[in-house]
Amino acid sequence: MGTSGDRQGYKVFSINTTIRNPQRNTEFLETFVPFNGQKMDKDKLMDYLIELIKKGIYKFQIIPEKIKNKLDTEAPLNSNEVAELIKLNPQATGWNGRVLTQLRSLKDQGFLRFDEQTIKITKLGEELLANKQDASFVYTKAMLGLHYSNPCRKSVLNKAVPFLNTLFVIDEVNKMWQSLGNEPKGILKHEFGAFVLSMKDCDYKTAANNIIAYRKKYRFEPNENFFNEYLIKNNILPIAYKTLINDYPDEVFRKFEMTGLIVQHGKFKYMYYNLSQYNIEKVRALLELYKNYSFTEFLTEDEYYAYLSSLNLPWENDEKIHKKIVEAKATALKMTPDKSLPLEAQEAYLDRVFYTKALEKAVRNTDLNIIYKELLILAGKIKSRSNYNMIPEPLRLEYLLALAIGKKYGVEGLISNIIYNEEGFPLHCAPSGKCDIIYLNKHGAYILEPTMQRNRNQILNSETTNVVRHIEKEQKETNLDYRLMMIAPYVHPDVISYFKYHIISDSAKILSITIERVVGLLIDNDTINELNDNFDNILDFFRTTPKEDIADIINSYSVNQNKIMNV
Repeated sequence: MGTSGDRQGYKVFSINTTIRNPQRNTEFLETFVPFNGQKMDKDKLMDYLIELIKKGIYKFQIIPEKIKNKLDTEAPLNSNEVAELIKLNPQATGWNGRVLTQLRSLKDQGFLRFDEQTIKITKLGEELLANKQDASFVYTKAMLGLHYSNPCRKSVLNKAVPFLNTLFVIDEVNKMWQSLGNEPKGILKHEFGAFVLSMKDCDYKTAANNIIAYRKKYRFEPNENFFNEYLIKNNILPIAYKTLINDYPDEVFRKFEMTGLIVQHGKFKYMYYNLSQYNIEKVRALLELYKNYSFTEFLTEDEYYAYLSSLNLPWENDEKIHKKIVEAKATALKMTPDKSLPLEAQEAYLDRVFYTKALEKAVRNTDLNIIYKELLILAGKIKSRSNYNMIPEPLRLEYLLALAIGKKYGVEGLISNIIYNEEGFPLHCAPSGKCDIIYLNKHGAYILEPTMQRNRNQILNSETTNVVRHIEKEQKETNLDYRLMMIAPYVHPDVISYFKYHIISDSAKILSITIERVVGLLIDNDTINELNDNFDNILDFFRTTPKEDIADIINSYSVNQNKIMNV
């Protein structure tokens, strides 16, 4: 992307771009766990790559059918097969280099630490993996702690703290712009790239003044000559113009957005980044805590990583601040907080209402036929580029199913435990232990457990126990009769056997079913009662049919795509 490379100098800030979607960080980290603390030589790097491929996290463009079948059944690949894959899918930097850049992306965000060839998961990485609470909590700590020049980035001269710089610049620009009689909307993408990401220090007021002065002269239009001269004048190593005003801002914002404290609005070159109004009291708490912030010199990597792991957020230990945050969120939602609950529980409930409203907004703005098409793309039944390609596949499947249920049967009673931003865009999955999607209706209750995993062992080891646990938990807590679907691109006969056992022995209403079959059910059943009847018919089919025959019929089901308009 850029041209500064490893040259020493003042640079425009960015985070390694190999893992473009921060929503995928957890997938890469989870796969790295067995390699944690090991010396990552070329053999280990290749083993890690193969694990990413097995889990569908990294995909080769060309995979021979014989190797694909081995990956699906988790049979180990021999050295000749690995060599064949590499030969069929060449990388300009070599595959070892490619894998290392993926890991460096996690390092840049504070989730991995490199020590010569040994790579370890940091405390922040462990917190992200534990998934005990909203991941925005971990990302806020990670982004607050990032110092552009640090012992891990020795060629950088900037003494900048990019995330704090961003918060303070946006806040200052909004105040200045409003004082001039204008509506404060945040900062434009090109302003973010040119004036904020290029900051050499923590002088946010100068950056804000530069943005206002630029607007007075050029309004809201990016001016290539100005920005090229601006970099030269400020002794910042040059980068391509498109990289400066689009690529770097986009890449960095994706990471900053995961905090839930900054939101994006507008379109195309008029894309604004602003402070979250729902989380504005959290932003204010940070602005107050860090009002005298400055760059910290770290002498060693040990010192830097110790700092990253020791950060506390102001609302963690200060009940007064936390209470103010909860009250502000309740006001934004026009609700009264339930003061009989602990503050943490009050905030969690308000957040869930907020995420539900955000999902409702997305449901209103999305066409059902487009959702069906996107689901069939995930199922591999339509060969087309997804409009949601920026969302990693596991999160995308969960999101699309929530949209489909809400659009088809209404949002009342729909519970999606995804974490959403203010525009209804999914940021990351829910904390562990929660059902993915619940739909409550007076005629029937449903739990949907989507997975993009395909092979036998992965689903049996990690998905099937969740299915049984979740339906037992929900039925006990609500006393409702649930039907549950575990939804995957492909259903293995042994997974069907597991479900068949519980269907017969426990009279459980649970199905393992393909994405395409679910699309068919949604297309053909306009009411919940109709869906109930068809679900129960498939349940009877599971009871009375050998598992191999079930697998053949379920996996070979094909949607009549003529029923979907605009495909």
